[in-house]
Amino acid sequence: MHCLACFTPIHHPIRPVQSFPLEDPKEKMRNSRSSSTILLLLFLLPLIYAGFHEIPLNQSVLIGEDVLFKCSAQKNPNNYELWSQWAINTGALLGFHDSGKLAGHQGRYSYVKESPEELHLKIERVSLEDDGRFECQMLRPGDGPFRAAALLNVIVPPTTVHFVNYQRGGVIEVNEDSQLNITCTSPNAKPAPKLLWYINGQRIDDDVERFDSYNLNKTSTAYASLVWKPRKEDDGKVLTCEAQHSSRTEAPPLRANISLSVLYSSDRPEVSVLGGETNVRAGDNVTLICVAKGGNPAPSLTWHIKDKNIDSRYHLDASSQETRNVYSFIAEATDHLASYECRSKNREGIPAVTNHINIRVAFAPAAVEIFGEHSIKEGAITSIQCRSKPSNPPSRMSWLVNGHPVPASVQSEHQQINGVVSISNLSLNSNEVRVHIVSEVLNSKHKIVIECVAKNEEGSTSGQHVIKILSPPMPPRITGLEDALHAEGERINLTCEAHGGNPLADITWYRGFDKRFKKKAKWHIIPGARSSVSGDSVISTVTLNLDRAMNNQRIKCEAMNTALDEPLHDSKQLSVLYPPRRVSIRTPEGSQRQQLISGKESQLLCSAPGSNPPAELHWEFQPNGESMPIVLRGETTMNETTRENGFTVENIISFIPTDKYDGTLVRCIASHPLWTITRNVTLPLNVYYSPRLLVDSPISIVIAEGDSFKENLTILANPPVSAWRWRKNGIPFDQTVGGIFTSRSMLSGRQIKETDAGIYSLFAVNNVGSVNVTFQLTVEYAAKVLQITSPVIADQGQEVVLECEVEGVPKKPNMVKWMRKGYEIASEVRGDTKAILRITASSENTGKYTCINHMPSLARGAGPLGGKARLRCRVHSVPDAEFAWYRGTELIKGNTSKFSMASHQLDYSTFESTLWVHNLGPDDYSRDVKCTAFNRMGEDHIVIPVGPLAPPETPLHLHSTNSTRETIALSWTPGFDGGADQTFEVRYKREGEDAMYAVNTTHSHVRLAGLIPASSYIFQVRSHNARGFSSDFTRPSQMFSTLTEDGVDMTAISSSKSSLLNPRTLTFIVAAIAFLIFINFCLLCCYQKRQRRKKIQEKTEIIRSSQNGADGVRPVQMYGAMGVLDGRPSSGQTTIKEDHAGSDDDRSVRTMIEVNPNGYMQQIDPAFYERNCLVDYEFDPRGYSSRDGTLRGTYSNVPYPEPPRETSSIYTGSLNRRFSNNNTLSNQGTPQHMLSTFIQPTGVRTGPIRYSQLDGDLV
Repeated sequence: MHCLACFTPIHHPIRPVQSFPLEDPKEKMRNSRSSSTILLLLFLLPLIYAGFHEIPLNQSVLIGEDVLFKCSAQKNPNNYELWSQWAINTGALLGFHDSGKLAGHQGRYSYVKESPEELHLKIERVSLEDDGRFECQMLRPGDGPFRAAALLNVIVPPTTVHFVNYQRGGVIEVNEDSQLNITCTSPNAKPAPKLLWYINGQRIDDDVERFDSYNLNKTSTAYASLVWKPRKEDDGKVLTCEAQHSSRTEAPPLRANISLSVLYSSDRPEVSVLGGETNVRAGDNVTLICVAKGGNPAPSLTWHIKDKNIDSRYHLDASSQETRNVYSFIAEATDHLASYECRSKNREGIPAVTNHINIRVAFAPAAVEIFGEHSIKEGAITSIQCRSKPSNPPSRMSWLVNGHPVPASVQSEHQQINGVVSISNLSLNSNEVRVHIVSEVLNSKHKIVIECVAKNEEGSTSGQHVIKILSPPMPPRITGLEDALHAEGERINLTCEAHGGNPLADITWYRGFDKRFKKKAKWHIIPGARSSVSGDSVISTVTLNLDRAMNNQRIKCEAMNTALDEPLHDSKQLSVLYPPRRVSIRTPEGSQRQQLISGKESQLLCSAPGSNPPAELHWEFQPNGESMPIVLRGETTMNETTRENGFTVENIISFIPTDKYDGTLVRCIASHPLWTITRNVTLPLNVYYSPRLLVDSPISIVIAEGDSFKENLTILANPPVSAWRWRKNGIPFDQTVGGIFTSRSMLSGRQIKETDAGIYSLFAVNNVGSVNVTFQLTVEYAAKVLQITSPVIADQGQEVVLECEVEGVPKKPNMVKWMRKGYEIASEVRGDTKAILRITASSENTGKYTCINHMPSLARGAGPLGGKARLRCRVHSVPDAEFAWYRGTELIKGNTSKFSMASHQLDYSTFESTLWVHNLGPDDYSRDVKCTAFNRMGEDHIVIPVGPLAPPETPLHLHSTNSTRETIALSWTPGFDGGADQTFEVRYKREGEDAMYAVNTTHSHVRLAGLIPASSYIFQVRSHNARGFSSDFTRPSQMFSTLTEDGVDMTAISSSKSSLLNPRTLTFIVAAIAFLIFINFCLLCCYQKRQRRKKIQEKTEIIRSSQNGADGVRPVQMYGAMGVLDGRPSSGQTTIKEDHAGSDDDRSVRTMIEVNPNGYMQQIDPAFYERNCLVDYEFDPRGYSSRDGTLRGTYSNVPYPEPPRETSSIYTGSLNRRFSNNNTLSNQGTPQHMLSTFIQPTGVRTGPIRYSQLDGDLV
């Protein structure tokens, strides 16, 4: 099988032969070479196309027509099979096929084959895609392959021709002599057409540029640009662009037309006057005509004068292409030589075409102007000038004086833009005019009337000028000051009259002093004068309000007119009576004593300056409490000053003042019979005296410990006290001592302690003398233990004496007692402060003994400055009780913005009233509030002090109200809450265990569940308030037990067990124990003897060192790790009102007695007995840094003197040793407690406390 595709095609391009004109030798040489090439090709052609009978030929076909490429081979004598196919313009092969349609190419390609040697290619509906080279390929065995190619040229005729940037068939507007650049194009033709330009059918070849652009679709776009300057003759012509193409030889040509509109200005306008005469007279009707020819578009014709449009009405004659504007007006003088301009304009930006015409107008002068003086003095010479307004022709000037013609000087003429101005001058002598002309008229009129006349052929005009003859008036005269004396404040009317004069005189008023009183007279114009004319006289009136500044002044009236060089005047002198403006009291100059001192002679001087006539002075003393004054007259001196200031009078009085004179009013009065008023001055005497008291000394002050007070003593002194010296018990101190603060005469204290009690003395000193006052301060404080017997070891049967001594103010019966196991033991009480207990040592008596002192609970209230405090008052009463509240002695009536109250019944016999005090101030802290409860059976009351915020108090009377197998119910009495809402922390643990538990509640009772049956628990409770403060835990700790599984109380079981121990059983048990002890004694006897002496010696040394310790403080053994001895908490906000006898809380200190089997008593140092439970009686809250910080931090809220600035607030007492190792002393705002080293100070622990994990000593 043979395949034509296996051979590489050989391309033989066939190009059309073109002929070129022979213009030069080089071109001729190129043509010669081309001819040789063609001859060579013709020679080789039979060789190239050997084997073909008919080869395909190049063809040019219009797009859309059909084309046939013919190809046939020569017949082969051997009848070898011929293989043939076509390759198209894209290089693709159509393949070996028989005659018929070929696949693809939209079915437009087909083979035509009438014999085996033929293979023609037919293409239907030729498109631009078919443009290109087609090749016929044939293969015959023995001859090999042979091929021939032909080109298909697809011709695309132009379809349209149009203008670039212009609308076909439209109009092009172009200015005359402006260059027009227009382009014509014919797109998408093949080959490119030739574009020709025509103007009104006439072809244009000059200034035409043609070019083509090739398109991607094998077509071309032809362009032809025409550059041309049309003239106005070309207006309306048609510009045509024609496209010529070889394919459109018989078809009508493609053309595009556009019309030209050439814009040009009209011819210069022609202007004329209707009638042809340019010389007119004023008042004539003048018509101006303006005509303009041509112009595209038609022009607008307007008349202008001095660039002002005066007429825009015009008319176009379409037949003659003339534009006309006719303007008519009445000629006036201002139109003389005026230039009237006609403007022709038809386009913006193009200057208008103009022409003008001038009009000459004959007119008379409009008026004359006369220049000269309007008034002259008698005998004066004056010159007058007369000037006419412009006229045409020039005017002639003439003069008339008082109606008579007079000759004038030579006339002059001056040419102006709109006419001629004529000028004439005249000189006059006033005397000659009066004598020779109209003297009788001038004497009566005092004036000269001058008239100037200007005249020409068109008319005349005239003007007048009046000259006044000036004459002086007669001297003026003042009336109205006939009375010699006038009082200050009086109103007087003065009149000044001036007669005659031309013009009448102008009158002016002045006031001032003569030169004899001042070196240079100074006059001031008096305003407000009223003038009137009566005949030939002028009368002026002025009203004066007299004051002392006008005394001895002169009033002057001046008359003046233009005939005078200096004014004429008349004057009068004023004399004004007036009292002094002020009266003053002072100490005389040169006096030995400028101050008034009690008991020493003093002087006062009264001065009354500036009066006319001199003042008469006298004194009035108004003693304190006296209704009638004491009138005195002293020594009077007079000092005369200048007349315009009047007279100065002084009066001196002598007297001996006392301290009662201090504040006494002294009045000095100045008067005179000629005055209508008097002047006086009042002076309160300032008498210096030594300090004195308003109350008797000494002053007693009683205050409860922990409370605050303020005592402000009133001391009168003049001058004020300069030095305040305070002493306590005879020892001076500065501002503060202990809890006492002083500020000037005020003595106050905050958080008062018992050590603050004593005698305080105040010495007040000024520069006159001094005074001494004494305060007796008594501090009432709760009872406390001063001394208690240390733990005692005694032999059985030996008598033991236990002593407990307490102190407290005030002292009360039964302040001290001994208790054991919750029961009071009878003891000997001495002086209400000492209890002596005598017991016999035995095994039953071994144990803890408690000394209890009672401290009353006080009702109180508290709140911050600016805040509010709540005071509660509770009573038990039958029948119902009612309440009344008092602040001091003042009854509080109902609810106000300061106070609000409410009362309610708690149960059948308990009633409570609550008082709210709002917007607390310092005054509220210093005034007590009293609550009174009453019913028909009687009344009772309680005084409740109000103070600043403080920590809450320790709750009272902790006891058990019920118990079951797993629960215990507790109840207690709340203490003072410190001024804020309080919550309670209940802490408990099982006896014999270290785990501690805590719960919180806002009630005064709680029920604890989940406890172990038949177990004893130790309980304590303390209070926290909303301000972050907390109280101490209750002491001593209370023990309560749960029931057994059978519901039996543990106390009953203990009692029954005790009952089982009858004497026989006890004897047996004792014998057994004695036997065991005897065996042990025998075994350890030797060892005991060796160690006894050594032990006694060590304990003796310990006791000695303990008794000789620092500060002589005796430590006391206290049982229970939670027991503390602390000061009483400070006051707070709310109050508690309970029965005084039943509301006492207890403090206790315990001691222990042990029976020594060795038969002797020995004091044990508590430090070696249980060292983690030691406390001292000298407990001071300043040992806790947070306590001291609370005192300083809250002091600003208390209305007391500023506390002194201390360099150190650390307490240096006996607790320093024990607090030196603690690192948690800083707890702002919350009091520290003994367990605060290990417990969070700001919160309440709700979980157990593991003491085995504590790091440090329990304090």
